[in-house]
Amino acid sequence: MSLRVALAESELERARARAIRQAVFVEEQAVPQDVESDGLDDVCEHFLAWMGGEAVATARARMTPKGWKLERVAVLREHRGRDVGRALVAGALARAPAGVTVVVHAQESALGFWERVGFVAAGPRFEEGGIGHRSMSFARER
Repeated sequence: MSLRVALAESELERARARAIRQAVFVEEQAVPQDVESDGLDDVCEHFLAWMGGEAVATARARMTPKGWKLERVAVLREHRGRDVGRALVAGALARAPAGVTVVVHAQESALGFWERVGFVAAGPRFEEGGIGHRSMSFARER
């Protein structure tokens, strides 16, 4: 089955993105609901990775003082290990503004993934939603 990454533009698509985030972050990883629902969705671009007609992964991105921040990257458990995350990040990076550093707050358990897709850790460990994270960046030229 083919995989495609696209912007989530309709309210239905954004609801699918929220459902994936709910399943991964709140239900699976026990991130508090108020941390997951941070009120920033309206200022973000949202992405969905599709396998056939099923949305299987999501991410969002927004401009911050430190750069274009890729966040809320989530792949449904049954689709992990199939390069869905890599495709999702590549699709999001293709929309990053030219000449801007892309940053991410990576969960410590996913540092290897982020390194494999070209991000480099910077700064000390910190916690978000009760989970250890590191800031990472990916400077890209367009």
